[in-house]
Amino acid sequence: MFVSADEVTRSLRGTAGLIGRRPDALRHFDVSERGFWRSFGAIWLTAPAVTVALALERGAGAAPFQLDHVTVSVVTGLVAGFLAVPLAMIAILRRLDRRRAYVPFVVVTNWCLAAGLAVLALPGSLLLLDLATPGLAALDAAAFLVVLLWLHARAARAILGLPAPVAALVTLACFGLVAGMAGGAHALV
Repeated sequence: MFVSADEVTRSLRGTAGLIGRRPDALRHFDVSERGFWRSFGAIWLTAPAVTVALALERGAGAAPFQLDHVTVSVVTGLVAGFLAVPLAMIAILRRLDRRRAYVPFVVVTNWCLAAGLAVLALPGSLLLLDLATPGLAALDAAAFLVVLLWLHARAARAILGLPAPVAALVTLACFGLVAGMAGGAHALV
């Protein structure tokens, strides 16, 4: 599923607005049913992250794109991560009595996840180009991850109307789920 350049631009503007704490940030996202399904097309923005992950998995000098267990593992982990949170949020939002927030939450967090993964490709790229040591790349990735988690918690708080500690718990649960799905996919293949 492909999304238009306009939708990508608007959604990334909304993501940047959330980072900048702009009160109108959420209006940039298409939270209609059509926007819900198209938000899964944001996965295409993660192509740089997938390319970097494949290159790092295979090591220097290897061709990053081969149809083998490494590629299947990375792609399966990515897809599982994109699907796990929307599926889990069905039950969580029922429990929190926030059913109406489901579509906006999934739309916004799909776009934030895609943008965050694209940015997380930068430290790996620097490592692959020998412009960073493994330690520096790991430190950069950790810093970007903290910003991504903060962004997710900000989105959860704004969309779900939750207090900050509860929004942080929702974010940590989503992160654990995505990391578990990606790790599980990696271990299975």
